[in-house]
Amino acid sequence: MIVAMAMANNGSLSPAPPAAFQEPPPDYIENGRLYHGLHKGKYMFPCDEDEKDRMDIFHKFFEVAMGGVLHSRNTTFTNNYDGPRILDLGTGTGIWAIDMADKYGSDMGTGEVLGLDLARIQPPTIPENLQFFQRDIESPWWGLEVESWDMVHIRMLSGSINSWPALYQKVRRYLKPQVGRFEQVEIDFTPRSDFGDIPADSALATWARNLFEATRRNFRPLAYNTEIRAMLQKEEFLDIQEEVIRIPLNPWPDDPQEKDVARWYNLALTQGLEAMTLGPMHRIYGWTKDDVTRLITEVRRDICNRKIRAYNNLHVWTARAPVKPPS
Repeated sequence: MIVAMAMANNGSLSPAPPAAFQEPPPDYIENGRLYHGLHKGKYMFPCDEDEKDRMDIFHKFFEVAMGGVLHSRNTTFTNNYDGPRILDLGTGTGIWAIDMADKYGSDMGTGEVLGLDLARIQPPTIPENLQFFQRDIESPWWGLEVESWDMVHIRMLSGSINSWPALYQKVRRYLKPQVGRFEQVEIDFTPRSDFGDIPADSALATWARNLFEATRRNFRPLAYNTEIRAMLQKEEFLDIQEEVIRIPLNPWPDDPQEKDVARWYNLALTQGLEAMTLGPMHRIYGWTKDDVTRLITEVRRDICNRKIRAYNNLHVWTARAPVKPPS
């Protein structure tokens, strides 16, 4: 078990949680979609079967966009007798964590993976070297071992985080000094075109502006955080690297690889428009589900129009933990 093996990795435990454990509140229905009950309203996106399908499609998209790998080639592990210990923050359906457990596990149980998420939507059957905990990653990480993780992984958490500096501070504290690796993968959903194909009053541009503003008002902006490098530098991370991958909204490019990436991205994005839009627009602007449906129908039309040569950017950040732990 992950926690049971903590002392073998020379990590010290965070303070224990309060003695009185309470079951999290039940999930609830809003506008026909299921939302998680833990810290109700904090996370504005659903956790139902349709959303789980969307997350798994995005997992495939990321794999294709990153050249068939589960993590950046910049993320390498030093020799570790027990195998790498990997912490996945905001694990979602857990599909990435499951694949990593399979990749770095063995019959001997080497290599450990732990996934944390607000919603308990992971499958019951998982590799023996994997665990999932229902946690709010912006709250204290009760019971986890500081300075004991070989990798901390974040993917698609824009729209979910109130304070990125506070989260990066935690990541630094829990990574093994000098050798621990951090990786963050985020999509900048700002629609771009090098050909002037996106009018400011288009449905696509209007959708992005409204969604960015709604999530900003919820204090968890979906807009891409342009200060990642500066924030990581402030925490004294080493070897900070950024890879930017163009992701077309539909298969308009001539390049075969970009076409393949675009097909998967188009599928993930069009299937997820309601999930991304409904909560923010309803809770912040008071839109009805019919209002949202009308907008995303037009947005979907723009996304699938090959005459609109639009793209988003995928950012892959990697860094190494500082030599000295934070004071």
